[in-house]
Amino acid sequence: MSHFVNVHIVVPEAFILGTGDHHVDIGSAISLVCIIEKSPSPPQYVFWYHNERMINYDTSRGGITVETEPGPKTHSRLTIRDASDADSGNYTCSASNTEPASIHVFVSEGIGTHQ
Repeated sequence: MSHFVNVHIVVPEAFILGTGDHHVDIGSAISLVCIIEKSPSPPQYVFWYHNERMINYDTSRGGITVETEPGPKTHSRLTIRDASDADSGNYTCSASNTEPASIHVFVSEGIGTHQ
């Protein structure tokens, strides 16, 4: 007697809302949202990186917050107030159970915010 078994493998995914490039005016806020989905359980952690360096929320710069809402689709929002040129670069969301997701942020004078 033989039995056929179908195995469906679901791989958790992470992505950052918006396109590959995010433009922000100097002095405005950068707000990035990372979605982690298709995960059997919420990730144990979600870290954010700027140009491959982990973002330190306790920095003297201030104005950096992360809010993470676990669930079937975990949402992690990185907010950086009063953006400057130094905040331009590659931002990466890295969760414990997925491949990382990245977006490039350009901070410049008077170009308008659009995603």
